[in-house]
Amino acid sequence: MSSLTKAALICGSGSMIILVSILINLPFVVQIFLLLTGLVISIYGVFLLAKMVVHPPEKLAKDSIEQPTGPAPKKKKGPTSTR
Repeated sequence: MSSLTKAALICGSGSMIILVSILINLPFVVQIFLLLTGLVISIYGVFLLAKMVVHPPEKLAKDSIEQPTGPAPKKKKGPTSTR
């Protein structure tokens, strides 16, 4: 799994924790704990995403510069009618 996918999943899981803490009727202390936990996880995910924008991994930087120049795929013709 790429680091971009991991960072996006971390950010999304923090958002889901926040959503669950709001939707489920839990005691106030538990709701606050889940909200703060989800907020911390989401901020960490955003931090990872921002870090990748500022310092992209070497593999991604090389792949974006060198794009393969292969022949374009040929379109298949559909069946013709025999009337």
